[in-house]
Formats: sequence, structure tokens, C-alpha cells
Amino acid sequence: MSLTKQLWLAIVLVLIVALGGTFVISTLSARNYLQQQLYLKNQDNVSSLALSISQLDKDLATLELLISAQFDSGHYQYIRIKDPAGKVMVERKNPPLPLEVPQWFQKMIPFDIEAGIAPIQNGWNVYGTLELQSHSRFAYQSLWQQTRQLLGWFMTGLLLCGALGSLILKVITKPLHEVINQAEAIGNNQFIRIVEPKTREFRAVVSAMNRLSGRIQQTLAEEAGRLEQLRLEVHYDHTTGLLNRKQFINQLKAALASDDANASGTLLIARFSELDMLNQALGRPIVDDILHQMGQLLLGIGQNQPGWVAGRLNGSDLSLLACGTTDADEANTIAQQIAKSLQTILDKIDHDGERLLPIGATLFEPGEELSAILARTDNALVAAAQKGATAVHITRREGYTISLTDRTAWRSALTTALEQNQISVGQYPVVNMNGDLLHMEAPARVLIDGDWRHAGLVIPSVAQNGLLPLFDQCVVQTALDKIQQTGLPQGVNLSHQAISDPEFCRTLQQWLKEKPVIATKLWLEIPEYGAYRQLEEFKRFCRQLKPLKCKIGLEHVGSQFVRISELHDLGLDYIKVDAALIRDIDQNAANQAILRNLCTIAHTIGLTVIAEGVENKREMAALPEFGLDGMTGPAITKHHTAHPDQA
Repeated sequence: MSLTKQLWLAIVLVLIVALGGTFVISTLSARNYLQQQLYLKNQDNVSSLALSISQLDKDLATLELLISAQFDSGHYQYIRIKDPAGKVMVERKNPPLPLEVPQWFQKMIPFDIEAGIAPIQNGWNVYGTLELQSHSRFAYQSLWQQTRQLLGWFMTGLLLCGALGSLILKVITKPLHEVINQAEAIGNNQFIRIVEPKTREFRAVVSAMNRLSGRIQQTLAEEAGRLEQLRLEVHYDHTTGLLNRKQFINQLKAALASDDANASGTLLIARFSELDMLNQALGRPIVDDILHQMGQLLLGIGQNQPGWVAGRLNGSDLSLLACGTTDADEANTIAQQIAKSLQTILDKIDHDGERLLPIGATLFEPGEELSAILARTDNALVAAAQKGATAVHITRREGYTISLTDRTAWRSALTTALEQNQISVGQYPVVNMNGDLLHMEAPARVLIDGDWRHAGLVIPSVAQNGLLPLFDQCVVQTALDKIQQTGLPQGVNLSHQAISDPEFCRTLQQWLKEKPVIATKLWLEIPEYGAYRQLEEFKRFCRQLKPLKCKIGLEHVGSQFVRISELHDLGLDYIKVDAALIRDIDQNAANQAILRNLCTIAHTIGLTVIAEGVENKREMAALPEFGLDGMTGPAITKHHTAHPDQA
């Protein structure tokens, strides 16, 4: 039983005892008063009548007349005269009359009234004894009426006091409800802080829990800061501030292996051909400063676009991975802007030598081999260098054809597919470390121009045409249908554009309310960069959907994990670690340390940690020792298909 109910019952009990006691005491007091008044009446009447009889002749007829006259003039139960031997000489009495008073009331509150007794004198001798008893029915009726009135006032007082007590209790326990909500939030891994109430006892509890939440948040921030420092030391080139070659290649591999918007895009490389000559002519510090400026330029470009990363492949090659950029004209525009900006930096050099900075780029698609993409980019660099000092050359794979040639055609095809729900979802298992199924990843497939297209090919066009909220809505609906058909949990990727769209959020909320059982099997995940890019919208999205018992998490986690403390109060369920961090984890001691620390921090706030893009058995075998809770990727799909009983 809740404390509020206990307090309410205590108030009711106190009121009943207090008012009930008052009621009983008042009733008994009234009865005693009536008894006393009837007894005094008996005594007064019997004394007066006995005195009158003593002064009269004592013949029987006269006595009967006098007794009858007295009996008829009052409300008496009986009047009798007894001789000295106790024999009744004269008597008048009323038979028992029905009372307008319940029998149970008469039994509970009986009247015990002594009869009035007085001697009758005959000179100096005692003639007899006069006994007189007044009738008690009027006393009963008066007491019954008074008791009912008192009961009415008692009930009215009880209700008024109860209403007043409820208001007072509501005011008093308001801080208690906030304390309870905070305790429940902490139990759900939402480390929130609330204003300390004025009530001393509640203030002490809230203060303690606020300190706990504060320490958790501070610990998260400190640990995330140390993890970020380690990541910067391991993954970044110290001169340019860009990703080093190994980590950049891992990012490219992860993009190619993904099944979302990152699976296609453009790889761009700018080659600083005269680096060695400038080192000799200007000195390493000056050249390092130039490289740093170039690196910061590319880094700024990458940070402003979701899924874009910049890196340094070697001493002279600076690269940009522009995921989602699938249009050749758009890629050429980006490359030309970068070439112009880099040339501006080179123009500041006080050196008369030739400044060669060709830029080669290639567009890639999901499933392509890394070696083929790098080879095409190198060929593009050679072609660019032959065109001029800061020329740009864009390539794409041989045999590439496109069925829809302009944006209008793409929008028409996409709109048709979405309106006719020509969407399906893939099924890739996500398992825990024992091999038990957590959920099925459900990447979208869209029927475009007669072919089922991967999300990685379609989403860039969907985004360009402003259809992402509608697209995500269709994917969620398809996933919910899949849950109803198979009973298996489904994981759906949502874009940050969708979670910031009020109509999408309302529709999704309504669907989950209508299907509460299915809602518990829906896993919704948002890219890490999207969650932080629209942080307030993401928080609002979580607060709307978490009460509906679906699971919410972040995918592609790694590059911004330092900001995890900003999400400490949302009660997230899981995170999926970016495949770039998982790649060759069995051989990479630096990434092992980062992953181990990341898992420790995530577990502090109750997050399930899942590894993305696990490619082989070596990675599968190495992951458990770092504290991960689950994994997914090509190796898991292959293993799970070979052992379907684990589903």
C-alpha cells in the first residue's frame, strides 16, 4: 500500500475516532440528562400527589378519582397506591405503546429511570405508599431525533474534514510524488535532479538523490572526457587533427558494410604533391601549420554534415568521406569548393614554386570492394594532376547506369513507392553474447523502377526530396507488421529529421498506444550524430515514447561519446558501437582499451552495449572480454543462419 493511502487511512481513522467518540459521548450525555429529568419529574409529581392524598379522606372511590385525574393529565406509565403490606389498593397504567424508535436503538441505549415513591399519611400513621413512573417513549423519541441530527452533523463534518484533509495531504505529499518520480527515474537509469522541497524530511531525501545524480553525471563527463582523450591520441593525426589512415579506412569499410545512408557516397582525396619540397624550402613548422589549416578546413566541412569524416591517409594525402553524396554534380561542386579553399591557404605561402594540389574523387555504392574504390580514387588523382595544379576529377564504377535521371523523376518514384507502401525490411539478427536473439535489424528496401533498392541507395534521394519523415513512418509500419507476423523484435533506424517532425512523432505514439504488446518488441535507434545534432527534439522524442515500453537507443556510437552525459536523464536502453571501432578489434590494442572504457561508462547508466559490423569469428571471440552485451554484423548473420534454433 502506498504511503499516500496509508496517510489517508490514518486521517480517516483519526476523524472517525474523534467524531465517533464525540457522537457516542453526546448521545450518552443526552440520555443521562433525559433520565435525570424524568426521575426528578417522578419525584416532584409523586411528592405533590402524596401530599394531596394525605390531606383527603381515604375512601377508595375518592382515591381512584384523584389517581385517574392525575393519570389523565400527564404522561405516565403507571400510578399506584400500595398499603403498608405492599398490596395494590389503586392502580392506573398504560399498556405498552409502539414507539417510532427502532428496537435496536432501544436495546443499545436503554433508559433506567427510578420510579417516584412517597408515603401517604393518615394523621400520624402511614396509610400507604404512592408509586409513580412517567412514560419514557417521548424521551426515546427525543433522543432518537437528536441522535439522527447529531449523526447527520457528524457525517457532514467527516466529509468536510475529509475534503480539507485531502487538500492538505495533497499539498504535503506533492514533494513526495516528486521524490517518487525521481526514484523511479533513477531506477530506469534516468539520473534526473529536482528542486529540493521545503519539508525537512523530503528535502534530505531529495538532496541525497540529487547528489547521486550529480555524481553520476560528473562521473560520466569525467570518464567520457578521458575516453575522448584516449580516442584523440589513438585515432587522430596530431598535425592535421584529422583521422589517421587506419581509422579512416575503418570508417570507409564500416560505411561500405552498412545498410543505411552511409552505404553510398563520395570518397575525395586531395594530394599535396610538393610537400617534401616545401619542407626543405620553408621548414617543417611552417608546413605543419599549413597542413593543420588544411586539416581544420576539411574537419569543419565533415563536422557540418551527418556521416561525413575527414582523414589523413599519408603525409601528402588528405581525404574526405562524404556519405550520402551520390550525385556526381553535387560531388563535383563539393570538390571544387574544397579545391578553392585549399588553394586560398596555399596562396598565403611565400614561395615561388609550383603549388600542386589535385583532387580526385569517386562515387561508391553499397557492397563495393574497398580496393576498387581506392584504385578509382588514385586514377582520378592522376587524371586531375594531368589537368592542372588544382584540378578536380570525378569518377564512378564502370558499367554504372541509372534508371532515374533527374530529381523530379526520383521524387515521383519515391512518392509512389511510399504512398503504395512498396517497402519491405531486411532481417539481420542482433544477438547477446550467448547467441540468443535480442532483435532483428530491419533495414528498409524500396521498390523503385521495378527493383528493390537498398536504403543506402535510396535515402540520399529521400532526404533531398524532403520525404524522410514519411519514409521512416512507412518503415516503422512495415516493422510493426513484421512483429505481428513473426513475433520477433524488430530494430528500426530513424533519421533525425523524422524525430523532429511533430506529425511523425504523434503518429508513432498513436500506433504504439494502440498496440502495447507489439510496442514492447520495437527497438528504435537514431544515429549518434543525429541525436546530438537535434538534442532537444531527441529528448522530447524519448520522453514521449519511453512510457510506451518500446526500446530506444543510439547507433554508430563512437565519435561523440564524450557527450553521453547530456543523455543521462533519458533512460536510453542501448547503444550500438560503430563498426569502425570494432574492425580488427582482436588485433588493435588501442581500440580494445577504448571499447573497454566505453562499455564501463555505458553500463554505469544501465545501457546495453552492442557491437556493429562484426565481420569474422576472430572479432566475435574477442568481443566478450571487453564488456559488450551483444553484437551484429555479417559474421553474426552467417552464424545465426547456420544455427536457426537460437532464434
